[in-house]
Amino acid sequence: MNGTGEQQQKENLLLKGKLNALSAIIRIGHEAFEKQDLIQWAGHVVNNSILAISYNRSALLDMRGPQPKIISVSGQAAVNHNSEYCLELLSLARPFTKISKITAVDKESLSAVGAGPEAVASLEYMLRTCEALYLVPISVPGTKSDETGNFLWFIDFSQKEQAAVAPAILSLLREHYGESLFFILNRQRTPMVKRFMDRREWMRPSRILLILFILFLISSVAVRVRQAVSADFEIAPEKEIIAYSPFEGRVATCHFKSGSTVKNGDVVLEFDTEERVFNLNSAKNEYNRTSAQFDLIQRQSFQDVAKRGQVKLLELQREKSSIDIKRNQWYLDRSTVRAEADGVLDIGEADKLEGKAMRPGEKLFEVLETKSLVARIYLDERNASVIGPECKVALYLHARPESTLNGTVISISPKPVLTETKKYCYLIKVKLDDKQQNLICGMRGIARVSGKKVSLGYYLFRHMVLWYRQL
Repeated sequence: MNGTGEQQQKENLLLKGKLNALSAIIRIGHEAFEKQDLIQWAGHVVNNSILAISYNRSALLDMRGPQPKIISVSGQAAVNHNSEYCLELLSLARPFTKISKITAVDKESLSAVGAGPEAVASLEYMLRTCEALYLVPISVPGTKSDETGNFLWFIDFSQKEQAAVAPAILSLLREHYGESLFFILNRQRTPMVKRFMDRREWMRPSRILLILFILFLISSVAVRVRQAVSADFEIAPEKEIIAYSPFEGRVATCHFKSGSTVKNGDVVLEFDTEERVFNLNSAKNEYNRTSAQFDLIQRQSFQDVAKRGQVKLLELQREKSSIDIKRNQWYLDRSTVRAEADGVLDIGEADKLEGKAMRPGEKLFEVLETKSLVARIYLDERNASVIGPECKVALYLHARPESTLNGTVISISPKPVLTETKKYCYLIKVKLDDKQQNLICGMRGIARVSGKKVSLGYYLFRHMVLWYRQL
């Protein structure tokens, strides 16, 4: 009973081993169909077949050309064609060009194919590192043995016991590899359009990337988008109200400071007028004296003809005094500078301005209106292509980036102006809607300026082309 149980256990183990070997053969054969090209397929054959049959080393040769070519060697990522093993293997393979059966390579098989002494020497070299050497021809199903297109698979075994079971397993692997070889070679000859339409290839990463790239190229030409660029802007009054010094003089008093609210007609500052008042009084006295002399001499000229010339001289002196009076009165009338509109005063440091001597045309102060505000957009001249009838803007304040300021473009400068940042920019003025509240002059933000629609490719690669032109 014990002997029968042990025999049954051995048979079960043997059957299990055969099933495992068959499962490995089927799995390896199916994996061969998944390879993308001949090189990957050859690497799979020489490296992964060891899962089904134990061997020492193997190599795959392409016999389709005028000379055999080794395309894969087990354990090597790239074949070293100048190695001693590869050179001896090529010499050994030449006589077996038209072989069609799985063959154990020995002296008898060499003499059967009429091999020369070079092949015999190569066999002796191979048998130094192994005890048995098998040759498996792999060809496309339906191909005759004497036709070109065969592949030779050399396998060397370190033990003869391993080679004893080789023919049965190698015949099964040969059938699977032949079918996968047919699939690999015909897929390479399939027209590109047909391969592209093959649904089995659609989910490959390379195919997905190719489809996305083609869609991107089509979109670059067909899809039209608005060309949009960003620019800086600031909130400013629609009309600049700036007061300049009307004459050369010294500021006596400032009645307001920067940030104060002023109304139209309020006195903002006064010039020193003491000297002008003295000159005015002096001119008036001179005028009165000259007028009295003029009246006296004029009456005397009726009796004394010689005094008529003196009358003319006094008349000219009186006119000169009148002009001096008007000039000094003009200075006095303009010595008081008033605000020309309601708004917020910008006068700098009022304390330092008092007592300062001003030149004619020098800026005194500015009144910032708060009722009528505009946004001044400084658009870089390199982005001038967005300017046109279809130009639209969207304004985002730094203080309120979550909301958009609405407005209408009212003017665009005809040529770029040099800004404080030493850049030439087009000045775009945008009239803000009346509903915009809580805006302060000087607020800044980012403006998105969009123009006419352009192709997606132009929109994405315009700056790249400009950079390339600068090289």
